[in-house]
Amino acid sequence: MKRRVWSAVMSGLVLAVVGCGGPGETIQFSASVDAVPAPEKVQPALRVTVVPFEDVRADKASIGRYQHYVETRVDKLIPAHGTASEQVTGFVVEYLKRAGFQVTRAQSGEAVTQGAADVVLTGQIESYWNEAVGRFFRTELRSRNRLVVKASNTGDGSTVRTSVEEGGTTTVVRFCLTDLERLNNEALGESLARFLRDVVVADRALRPRK
Repeated sequence: MKRRVWSAVMSGLVLAVVGCGGPGETIQFSASVDAVPAPEKVQPALRVTVVPFEDVRADKASIGRYQHYVETRVDKLIPAHGTASEQVTGFVVEYLKRAGFQVTRAQSGEAVTQGAADVVLTGQIESYWNEAVGRFFRTELRSRNRLVVKASNTGDGSTVRTSVEEGGTTTVVRFCLTDLERLNNEALGESLARFLRDVVVADRALRPRK
């Protein structure tokens, strides 16, 4: 009887350490603005066309990893829908909508129709990485992104260009994907919040905040 109890205890300890999901898997990783605090509304509501962000990272296939504590292999994190460019661009579109902009999303390679937007927003993904590392009785989570955002005002041809970088870390008892996704969402949301803090709306355009 004691042996059975001890076996059950040890099984529970292994589950707490390893977490959910086996080693060497490819895991789909999502991003969503739903859990991010809503940004302050801009006035007036500019028409913004968002062009897909260019992914300039060396490794465009993965956006993170999960290193198991007792395993030598790791799980690879990939975008749940399409590419990192599509995932980040979709997040940008939804975040700007929540900020009060009238947003349309251009297709890759599509020319923006003259007069269709007050601002054409483009950007680059320089860094986009999410990581979970299993330790003894804990899992350390880390998320970081670095984006270059360029707003081109169609009225006078002026541009606003800024680089934003945000990230976060936390520790949980056992790994679950939603915790890391939440950390990523918060980091992406804070990057875009920082971009909006750096600009003001004036004369149907985005201007650098003085």
